[in-house]
Amino acid sequence: MLAAMLLAGCSDDTPEPQSVKAAKETAPSAFELLNPELSASAKEIALDYVEQIGTDLNQVAIEIEKFQSSIVTLINQTSSENLSRSRQAWRETHSAYELTTLHRYFTTQLLEEQNSLALMQLQYRINHWPIIPGYIDYVDGYPDSGIVYDINVNLDTDSLREQHGSFDVSEVTLGFHVIEFLLWGFGTDSDTRPAADYRAREELTPEEIESGYTLEQLSNNRRRLFLSVVTDTLVDDFRALQSLWFAEAPGIRRRIESTSGTELIVILADSMSEMLTEELLLRSLYPMLNGDFVESIQSPYSRTTQNAVSSQLSGLERLLLELQTENGTTLGLVFSTISDEFSEFFYQNFDSSKSCLVLLYSNMESDSAVPTNERETEIVECINLLTNMIDYNDRLKFDLTN
Repeated sequence: MLAAMLLAGCSDDTPEPQSVKAAKETAPSAFELLNPELSASAKEIALDYVEQIGTDLNQVAIEIEKFQSSIVTLINQTSSENLSRSRQAWRETHSAYELTTLHRYFTTQLLEEQNSLALMQLQYRINHWPIIPGYIDYVDGYPDSGIVYDINVNLDTDSLREQHGSFDVSEVTLGFHVIEFLLWGFGTDSDTRPAADYRAREELTPEEIESGYTLEQLSNNRRRLFLSVVTDTLVDDFRALQSLWFAEAPGIRRRIESTSGTELIVILADSMSEMLTEELLLRSLYPMLNGDFVESIQSPYSRTTQNAVSSQLSGLERLLLELQTENGTTLGLVFSTISDEFSEFFYQNFDSSKSCLVLLYSNMESDSAVPTNERETEIVECINLLTNMIDYNDRLKFDLTN
């Protein structure tokens, strides 16, 4: 499906972007007739959520520029200390970006199809995982593998964009996780990439001269350039995503204002369910349950998958509990008024699932010797808790529309 969307996005026949169409007026639902105040609260919260999305994207922009500066410092003043600072800046920037995960699921339901596709293409360039590390740089047993050692590949933005996913969706050359691998490396230790990998080579050895190498073709110098270019491209892609959002935000507000409270509640509930299903169940926990412990981990090189998942769930929690109307109504209160089961069980499963997932990913990334049956039990427990949350969302929609 992703390949089809990418091909569609590259077609010369793709129409020019259109403004968001206003939703047609519909007759009030039974919920709106019985609960006009709650319906109005849902609309007010949705409009406030649009403002929150803009605020969160601005925060990511701040973090990503700090990260870019840390890479410049690392390249200009290569040291273990500056490598550590770049790693920490990556963690902070990636967590800030993952906090916006729910925003994208909400936004795609309110955008025109072409803009929704553009958003998904940018997401693919910014944060796709899993990646194939050996496609990027050396890994255990393959000391000369990857684009870093392939002198036939030009290390500029246009070339990296052309290489990105050109043969396989996981053969990526752009985004957070390519940078993650370049900063941490991949091996048996948690800290496998030495700062020496980024020290500039200013002289050729006699053997390199005899082989016809130039300074620009040496692996250290190519790695330095690769890291710089992919970081700058990440910043450009995020700015494009940010620009797309702010260009479409006025139309999204108009769509919300002309949409019934009932439909908005369904959209918000669907956004949460889709995020939990796509990001956690389908991409991670189900493959993990089937024994795929490599491609089911989002950030295996930095060992920070638990941070990313915590940020994703925090975005959901903030939407439910922190955005308030003028009279103090939250979306969680709206949902709880509609469904007694939601108020009684959703948050219980939410808290348990957050603890379960953080523990699971922490164990996965720190102790590969955990017995298979014990690990399977942990995975099943997390799946059950997430499935319960999605089920309570679905029951909420049933209670709302019946």
